[in-house]
Amino acid sequence: MSRGRLPVGITAALIAVVAVTTPVSAASQPGANVGHSSNALAQQLVALSPAVRAHEAQRLADHAQLSSRQLAREYRAAGSPQFHNFLVNAGLRERGLCHHWARDLGGRLAALRLRTLVLRWGIARAGTLREHNAVVVTARDQPFERGIVLDPWRHSGRLFASSVVADRYPWREDPHDSFTPQRRRRTQ
Repeated sequence: MSRGRLPVGITAALIAVVAVTTPVSAASQPGANVGHSSNALAQQLVALSPAVRAHEAQRLADHAQLSSRQLAREYRAAGSPQFHNFLVNAGLRERGLCHHWARDLGGRLAALRLRTLVLRWGIARAGTLREHNAVVVTARDQPFERGIVLDPWRHSGRLFASSVVADRYPWREDPHDSFTPQRRRRTQ
């Protein structure tokens, strides 16, 4: 047995248990955008505020959709997100936990140098085994609660988008993390 790896028999048994107990995909919330066109996401972003520039919203939406699919390929996403988490925790994949998705997607979106939209770090159930992380986009000078969650982890690379208040996760802004370099405090 190599260091950090489970024996093959235990790994196979755990894979079987996870496969049987993990739903294939989570149900979408009403009004959520899962893997749909970037045009629908751009419309959600423009609706945040009259100050949001349509071309910037479209650029962010296009890039978020594309980046989510690219990350799925890079992480070699396998099955449901919970199953992929198991693979990462078992040492069979390097990346693909929700905070990896959030960090990598947020970093790619930050490179767009947005002017009318702001990227924020969303966290739900912080410090628990059910902790979840995602990117939240708001219009400039709007509160976190008015934002849109961008979550590529939830559907293994098919971008999920929903308003913060309509989503099933109890989102809060993480004051210790951000996608702006001067506020980053977590290790990558």
